[in-house]
Amino acid sequence: MMTNEQVLQKMEEDFLLRGSSEKTRQTYRTALFRFSAFAGKDRYSDLNEQDLRSFLLHLHKEGKLQGTSINTYNAGCKFFLEVVLNLAINRKQVPNVRARHKLPVHFRVEQLEQFFAHLNEIRAFAYFLTLYGTGMRTFELTKLKVTDIETDKASGLRFLRIPQGKRNKERRVTLPEACYQALRHYWREYRPGTPENWMFPAEKTTGCLKSNVFTHEFKTCLEHSRLAPEFHPHSLRHSYSTHYIQNDPNAILRLQHLLGHASLASTEIYIDVSMVDTTNSMSPSEICGMLWAQYAA
Repeated sequence: MMTNEQVLQKMEEDFLLRGSSEKTRQTYRTALFRFSAFAGKDRYSDLNEQDLRSFLLHLHKEGKLQGTSINTYNAGCKFFLEVVLNLAINRKQVPNVRARHKLPVHFRVEQLEQFFAHLNEIRAFAYFLTLYGTGMRTFELTKLKVTDIETDKASGLRFLRIPQGKRNKERRVTLPEACYQALRHYWREYRPGTPENWMFPAEKTTGCLKSNVFTHEFKTCLEHSRLAPEFHPHSLRHSYSTHYIQNDPNAILRLQHLLGHASLASTEIYIDVSMVDTTNSMSPSEICGMLWAQYAA
């Protein structure tokens, strides 16, 4: 019987063999620790399918998590039981919940103006403007390096290279000129140079700045701008996608690539969102230009 240290070591080896991202690793570790605490078993190797079934029932009855979050815990626990412990489990007994999908929450253009008008600090402004202007995920932007900014000499267009997006997929996204200027302004003021070339380095430790720092700033700005509390940093990605489709309804395949979606169905949902809000005709790049001009004025 393996000790807890041996179990965790094997789990890390299984992550390595599959090329799992650090975000996936952390999510699955958290699932294991919460699963083990609920089961009340000191040895990870004693966990089994019945424990998982009880754990999932507890999460449902507790009512604090949405279906997608419960499914994430389920995936992490199944990985642990099936891969790390090499147990055969009956997946019919520990099924995923049929998650209820809502339309993504996005900012209308006037709401974006209202939000960015309350961002007085250039670091947060540059971060959130780039988050909106590129449609990147928050974890992708926090891991941005200065060397990831690329310029096409023929066209003069700038891009951001995302070497490790979701599922470790590499892609490039267009960097609007306004976002580039905001990042330059931030860089000149902060001079955040580090050996690793992080665009947003941590202040007191090594590595990049954690996304929860910006989440706190987002919530504070949201309160000051008196916008609905339902907005969150990921809403900027939803807003980019919605405005992109509103500006060019036929660009769904290009948007899928820019967002890094594995399935077109994940991108097509923004067609429904764009039909609800028909007030905008500007592209995300044009909106970024407007927001930056208002900040720089």
